[in-house]
Amino acid sequence: MSEADDIHERHRESFKELNKLWDRLDNLEEAVEKFSETALSFVEEPIELVLEKIRSFEPSVSVIGQIKAGKSTLLNALIGETDLLPSDVNPWTSVITALHFNSRHRPVNTRALFRFFDQHEWDRLVATGGRLGEMADRAGFETEADEVKAQVTEMRQSTEDRLGAEFSELIGSSHSFPDLDKDTIDRYICYGDPDDLEDGATEGVYADLTKSADLYIDLPHLPKGLCLRDTPGVNDTFMMREQITLNAISDSRVCVVVLSAHQALSTMDLALLRIICSVEAREVLIFVNRIDELEDPEGEKERIRSSINKTLKRLGVGNDIEILFGSGYWANCALRGGDDMAPASRAALASLHDGQDTDDLEELRRRAMAASGLAELVQAIATRVVEGPGKAIIKDVDNDLKTIIEMSETVEQVADRNAGGPVSIDMSEMDLAMKLADVRDESLKDFDEKAAALRAALRTRLERAQETFLSSAITALQSHIEAFGEVGSWNHDPTGLRMMMKAAFTSSIAKLRREGESAFDVVLDGIQDLLENDMGVFREGSSIEFPSQPQHKSPTVLARTLSLDLQGPWWRKYWRFGGSKAAEKRYAGVILSETTPLIEDLINDFFDPAVTRTRDVVEDFAMKQGNFCKAILERFLEGDGGESSQAEVDELRRLSA
Repeated sequence: MSEADDIHERHRESFKELNKLWDRLDNLEEAVEKFSETALSFVEEPIELVLEKIRSFEPSVSVIGQIKAGKSTLLNALIGETDLLPSDVNPWTSVITALHFNSRHRPVNTRALFRFFDQHEWDRLVATGGRLGEMADRAGFETEADEVKAQVTEMRQSTEDRLGAEFSELIGSSHSFPDLDKDTIDRYICYGDPDDLEDGATEGVYADLTKSADLYIDLPHLPKGLCLRDTPGVNDTFMMREQITLNAISDSRVCVVVLSAHQALSTMDLALLRIICSVEAREVLIFVNRIDELEDPEGEKERIRSSINKTLKRLGVGNDIEILFGSGYWANCALRGGDDMAPASRAALASLHDGQDTDDLEELRRRAMAASGLAELVQAIATRVVEGPGKAIIKDVDNDLKTIIEMSETVEQVADRNAGGPVSIDMSEMDLAMKLADVRDESLKDFDEKAAALRAALRTRLERAQETFLSSAITALQSHIEAFGEVGSWNHDPTGLRMMMKAAFTSSIAKLRREGESAFDVVLDGIQDLLENDMGVFREGSSIEFPSQPQHKSPTVLARTLSLDLQGPWWRKYWRFGGSKAAEKRYAGVILSETTPLIEDLINDFFDPAVTRTRDVVEDFAMKQGNFCKAILERFLEGDGGESSQAEVDELRRLSA
């Protein structure tokens, strides 16, 4: 076995737990398909929904970090291909790149799909100067806002001139390719300074306009159905793609934060800290990359780990974040052969072996791969995926199957009772439909009222947090002016505000989940009453599985950069003209203008969709229970109608146990 084959075998071994998850899902899918062939008609739709849930499952892992932290180099190593993703990217042009491993959702005849900004997104960029221009304008710093807009306008003009007539055809469209190759990827994902492009060069020709890239990679050493998202550096120019990155993270259950060993967390961008704080700690992995550039990698690890933990503790982040160390560069050297390793990196590797270098290339490759931390990172990702989204879908599917089996067996028991012919029952199909509508309407009305109360309470808590922050900021500003007068710039860290808002949001989501459970109880109570009192059918309520509630997005909007985060000379204007009172009034206005949109976005873009998703699950539960009651009534009115194979039911029970 070659060294490359051996490395790929290690990939397979590291992804073992994830592959076991897929084996279980595949077995469930096969068993459900067999069961569907003889299933009763009223469970045909629920069965199709279960199958669709399994088939559409694609856990997503977002990889974030500062520019030059080595994200793309690390991802190339994770793929096992050393030169697929460009690693020397310009922050102006880097895009969200989704890597789909052995995907069952790959579009026909497509290995690479690139989507472009639409006209509205492109126009917004130049009209406002992106997020940075919007913040400067909102804060009342017209000169700075105009400077940002001028820079963005220059970038836009350069892009439109370079593309010429092709620009209007590209805007809002997409390009797809049947094969993956580096030249194609380089045209769409990144390039250096456009002024350095030679005439006729194609590298990065579409990069400014590219919004996202989807690459479909089918390799036997990679797991099935996993998506890794390479995101733009969080310190990208003009924050052009900040919101795109935050959206990608909110759609992922696992987040890998890549740090450079030279920067770690002590000097890293505040934007990255904010992202870490906006998601659940259990969903985060920190990978300290580029340890090959340290003279003493092993000796430095504990110092770096201590610094990271100290910073996270100060920010109120829990102790659940796992910290790993390694080098994407070492992993790529091992994949390539090892003979091109830089002398300093080779010396760092030797330091892990008592300073002893080796001339044996196979041994060098083995050492490099072992020290790269790649196997540990792959295994940690697999574990987080299995324990997070993997466990969630298994539980969801199991609950659905248990409900389908329980309802099918109850209907068949009614059929057995009626084997001698239809049984007289004092209820028509119209009567049943009206009673079911009452059950559904009562549960939804109760849920809507409680959700509205939660929404109002959330707004109150968010506004109280805003008021608390405003008061503390003004007090701190007064102290600063008294101590330093007009000297220096001013910044009051809004981390505390973000943490208060996150706590309010998280608490409201937890309460929303409880209201969803209460709504299920209302539905079930109504259905049980109808079955027992109107049909004489008794079933054990404790045997009924409630559906899993949806996994709601983390409030990543809280990680969005605010003008309050920015350091610089802008703030001197607050007290340079008009005295301290004018400065306080102006600063209060900026705080309100910057933080009020956070409140609105948390409610409108995160809490309201969570309510809608929960309500949909409640309504779907009521509909399925209603179909169950209709099937029982049909049995009473029509007699026997067949039954599912007991062997297939037993197999479903075994797999969902």
